[in-house]
Amino acid sequence: MAEVVGVGILLTPAAMMRALGGIVAPMILWLVMGALTAAGALCYAELSTRFPQTGGTYVFLREGFGRRTAFAYGWMAMLVMDPGLTAALAIGTSKYLLAAAGISSRFEVPVAIAAIVVLAAIALRGLASGAVLLRWSAMIKLGMVALLVVAGVAKALGGATPMPHVAASAVSLPALAGAVVSAFFAFGGWWDLGRLSEEVEQPERSLPVAMIAGVGLVALIYVLVTFTLLLAAPPASAATDDAFVAAAGAVLFGQRAGRLLAVMVTLAVSGSLFAVLLGAPRISVAMARDGLLPSRVTWFDEARGRAVPGTLLQAGLASALVVIGSFDQILGYFVPAAVFFLGLSAATLFTIDRGETNRSAFLVPLFPLPLVLFLLLIVIMLVLFAVGQPTQTSLGAVVVLLGWLYGRRMSTDSAAREISE
Repeated sequence: MAEVVGVGILLTPAAMMRALGGIVAPMILWLVMGALTAAGALCYAELSTRFPQTGGTYVFLREGFGRRTAFAYGWMAMLVMDPGLTAALAIGTSKYLLAAAGISSRFEVPVAIAAIVVLAAIALRGLASGAVLLRWSAMIKLGMVALLVVAGVAKALGGATPMPHVAASAVSLPALAGAVVSAFFAFGGWWDLGRLSEEVEQPERSLPVAMIAGVGLVALIYVLVTFTLLLAAPPASAATDDAFVAAAGAVLFGQRAGRLLAVMVTLAVSGSLFAVLLGAPRISVAMARDGLLPSRVTWFDEARGRAVPGTLLQAGLASALVVIGSFDQILGYFVPAAVFFLGLSAATLFTIDRGETNRSAFLVPLFPLPLVLFLLLIVIMLVLFAVGQPTQTSLGAVVVLLGWLYGRRMSTDSAAREISE
C-alpha cells in the first residue's frame, strides 16, 4: 500500500468522475478493477511462495519461460522502467512539496534529485530501516483518507454542502478506455512485493495476506476518496483534474486547502518513491545470481537487506533522467512491454506442476479462473495501448525484442560458465 497509493490518490478519482460522469460508473469501475487486480495478486501470491527468491517478476519469468525471456524483462526494468518511474515519482514529490511550501517551481529539478538522494540513503541503511519508513508511510496515507472522508461527511451532515444527486450519464468508449488505463495504474506496484519475497519470514503465510489484503485496502481507499469528492460537490465545469481537486478541497478545508492537499500528495508520493528505491534493485541481484551481470556490480548485503551497487545505479540513472527531463516519453515506450511481462509472468502458473513442487506454497483458489481473469485484463490493457499509442507501443516492442535476442547470447554464456564450474 505504501508503494501503490501515490499521486493518483486524489487525481485519479477526480479524473474518473470527470471522464465518466457522476458516481455510479466510477464506483463500478473501481470495484471491477479491484477484483481483477486481486485475481492477479492471488497468482503472484502463489508464485512468490512457490519461488521465494529475490527478483519477483524476473524469477517467475525465468522459471516459466527461461533465462532468455527473464533477461529481456530484467534489463528493461533495471535500465529503463525502474529509473524512469523513480524519476517520475521524484518530480511528483518535488512538485507538490514546492507547492505546499509556496516556493517557485524553478527549483523542481534540484529538489527532485535531493529527494532521490535522501531516500536512496535510507534504503542503503537496510531493510529494517526501510520497513519502518514504509510502515509509517502506509499509516499516514490511511490517516489522510480518514481525514478526507470525515471532512466530507461532516460537511454533508452539517448542511454546508447539500448531498448531491448524481444522475447516471452515457459513457463514451474513449472516456471508458482512458478510465480503465488510469484505474489499472492507480493499482500499479502491487507486484513489486514479489521482489522481496526471499526476505520475508514465513512467506507462505505472510505474502498472500499482504498482497490480497493490500489490494483490497487500496481499492477501498479509492472508493472512499471518490465518495468524498462527491460529497464535496465541486463545480462540474472544472476544466482539469487539478482544478476539480482544488474545488473539492476548498469546500472541505477552506481557502488553505491548496497547501493542505499538496502536503497530502507529497507524503503519498514520497512513500511510493521510497518503496521503488527499496525494491527495484533486487532485480539486478537476481540477474547477477544467474550470471547475467557481474556479481561485483550487483553485490547484495543479505544480513542488512540492501543492494548497494543496484541502489546507486538506480538513483544515478533516475537523477540523470530528471535532469534530461524526457523520462515521460521514455516510459511511454516501455509501459506496454512491462504490462505484457506482468501477464506473462503470471502465466508461469500454466507451465509448472502445481501439485508436486513446494507443497507448502499458497495455492490459488478456483484455479485457473483468477489467472484467466487477470490475463483478460492484461489483454485489454495491451489492446488499449496498441490502439491509443501504436507508434510508442511498436517501438517499445522492437527494443524489447532486441533485448530478447541479446539475451540468447547472455544465457548461453551463463550456461557455459556453469558447466565449466
